[in-house]
Amino acid sequence: MGLLADTLARLAGGFAPLTLTELDARAELRQRVDSKYVVPLESLESLLRQLAGSYAVLEIDRRRQFTYRTTYFDTPSLTTYRAHMQQRRRRFKCRSRHYVESGLNFFEVKLKGRRGETVKERLPSLPGCHDVFGEEARTFLSERLSTHYGTELAEEFQPTLQMHYRRLTLVSLDEAERLTLDVALSFQGVNGAATAMDTEYAIVESKSTRGRGAADRRLRAVGFRPISCSKYCLGIALTRDDVRGNEFLWLARRHFQSTAPNPFAPRTDIAEPLTDRWDVRVAS
Repeated sequence: MGLLADTLARLAGGFAPLTLTELDARAELRQRVDSKYVVPLESLESLLRQLAGSYAVLEIDRRRQFTYRTTYFDTPSLTTYRAHMQQRRRRFKCRSRHYVESGLNFFEVKLKGRRGETVKERLPSLPGCHDVFGEEARTFLSERLSTHYGTELAEEFQPTLQMHYRRLTLVSLDEAERLTLDVALSFQGVNGAATAMDTEYAIVESKSTRGRGAADRRLRAVGFRPISCSKYCLGIALTRDDVRGNEFLWLARRHFQSTAPNPFAPRTDIAEPLTDRWDVRVAS
């Protein structure tokens, strides 16, 4: 991680710092349009030089890059995965997220709004609740589904995927827009299968009110096009052989390879082991 951390530090070096409070005030964006791009790190240097005067970088305790640990929850039949793959209008994902450097933990629900925008709601949780779909999480998810979709939580949820990455977050000073750069992305499936993204690439995600932020315009101007890719769906497709994942084959072949389980954290940090009910393979 040393070389990659140095690269992120260099990418962030030209930006003025912004606190978390200032980020939330400028661009909390709980309702937004997300656009994802796969971009070589070498191309990011040129892009970020163009953005340096109009964006700031999130900085907390002198840190500008942060580690995210996420556990996704789904039903035994992968209801939320299949809803996303089928592009259903009413679809959602739920996850437990641990912000490693700050020690914060949240249970988060991401839903699709009426106009196709992403709506994110979250509940603070205790460290011991990470990786566990407990009663508080169940109640919170049930209430969100009732509020947004008028539906009830009909099935039980369980851990289905772990995801790790390092993130750099930029915030526009001119409009409500955030730009995140995720590197060293890795997935671990329910039976220990693991895969990681090539460290020479980043997943760049623009989060804005209409999906046409300044970063989107610059990325598209130099030939990058947004990809339809949920990281959760990608991780499931890459670590299981009982689901359809043809949409992600090109990503798997170009940018992912098998790894040892959990390259960032030991298995002992999992509160409860993931179920081994299914056979799992890693896409090569």
